[in-house]
Amino acid sequence: MTRPAVRMCARCHHTTNRPVLVHEVHAATGPGFNVYACPECADHYPPMTDALVLPEPSPRRSRLTLRVYKVDADGAVTEDRGEVKVLTGGRAEPLPHMSAYPPCECPGCRPPQRSTTQET
Repeated sequence: MTRPAVRMCARCHHTTNRPVLVHEVHAATGPGFNVYACPECADHYPPMTDALVLPEPSPRRSRLTLRVYKVDADGAVTEDRGEVKVLTGGRAEPLPHMSAYPPCECPGCRPPQRSTTQET
């Protein structure tokens, strides 16, 4: 006589004697573990995927939107220079050189200034 498998459902936390394997957790350093659900809750989980199969690349192009503006010391926007949208295809394309990307003038990014007077 074999004993039926009894597992706790990962969704409703009830024990079931008809567990359904819904996910396999793989670990890099040691054994992984299985996640079970009861038959009623198993439909709420997506189908399992093979960990060794690479996902299909996304057909979408990468998008980057930059908002360029100046703010005052209180954080209020003083000058809005608009937005720049950059779309890339299969590989990253360099940003266009234009006046919308001035070098940062904050004290943390500003290069140290050399004094024009010489100390003797």
